[in-house]
Amino acid sequence: MHFSAAPRLQQGMTLIEILIVLTVAIILALAVTPSFLYWLETQRVNQALDSLEGALREAQREAMRRNQTCRVAINTGVNPLIGGEPPECLPNGPRQLHHVTLRRNDGTASVRFGFQGRTSSTGTIVIASTNQPTLQRCLVVSLGLGIMRTGNYVETDTTGTTAENCQARN
Repeated sequence: MHFSAAPRLQQGMTLIEILIVLTVAIILALAVTPSFLYWLETQRVNQALDSLEGALREAQREAMRRNQTCRVAINTGVNPLIGGEPPECLPNGPRQLHHVTLRRNDGTASVRFGFQGRTSSTGTIVIASTNQPTLQRCLVVSLGLGIMRTGNYVETDTTGTTAENCQARN
């Protein structure tokens, strides 16, 4: 018999060690999931707001470029559609906003831009996450020059659409 003072090298991990590692990984995943889902919803709402603002700016530019009136029709509700009238006013085509709900006040059923890019329409449009109704962004169109500003809509107001509740993003 040959005896050695050197310890044997272990090969692999025991079942208990694997279970401990898996348990820690699951706990970490469960802790991170709500934050990730909220981040994902925030990205969806921000993307919808950017798409809406882009459509309005595109129509404003086309009105000036074509020397004609361009109108942007804005639907409300879940997964709204934004279209141009005439369709040439939105060269990139209509936009469907997914996973969001759109609210507006009475003055923004459509936004009309004259040949100088000015508007006779004014109003506030609120985009909210379908899954997180308090996650809201807003776009305000000014009367006259058609200046647009975006911001965060006050979280406590989930039904209104006033320009005063549209606060600049930090």
